[in-house]
Amino acid sequence: MNSVISLASVLILTILILYLSYVFTKSLGKGIGLKRGGTHMQMLDRLPLGQDKAVAIVRLGSHYYFIGIAASQITLLAEIPEDDIDAEGYESSPFPDAEGYLDFKKILKKYTDRHRKDE
Repeated sequence: MNSVISLASVLILTILILYLSYVFTKSLGKGIGLKRGGTHMQMLDRLPLGQDKAVAIVRLGSHYYFIGIAASQITLLAEIPEDDIDAEGYESSPFPDAEGYLDFKKILKKYTDRHRKDE
């Protein structure tokens, strides 16, 4: 009888630890999304392209830049005119799944098409 109570208490303790780990990890993940930039710089959107490679839209003051990010360097791909950016959509909510975020795929296609025409 004593071993059954001991086994049940270990099982309950294990389930409690797993649940608390889940809750802590979930709240930690939400906290990371709250702060997406400083007062003068902000990463508006980021699209991973592979291991250690991505493209991003960054706001620096009132200027917007389309950058390429690799493991060893960051490259400026284009400066984006302010009228191509829906700044209100980015600033209204810091969460990437929120309504009002600019369609990153549309901007990426526009600038890659423009780059192909320049060649």
